[in-house]
Amino acid sequence: MFGVHPDGTETPAAMDLVRLAIPRRTYTQSHADYLIEVFEELVTLKDSLTGYKIVKQPNLMRHFTCRFERLQH
Repeated sequence: MFGVHPDGTETPAAMDLVRLAIPRRTYTQSHADYLIEVFEELVTLKDSLTGYKIVKQPNLMRHFTCRFERLQH
């Protein structure tokens, strides 16, 4: 998220973590159930996922609106 330096180089994070924050008064149980289904599908696909790279990003808060491209192996 914050690994880009002013000179354009990038330092990878020591760990790849995902934070899932759900405002409790905004989403319903059906939203949570849907997320569970999505994560279950990700578990079945995890061995076929090759990774992604950022191909387009804004100057600020890139982790919210960046665009990714799948890495080919």
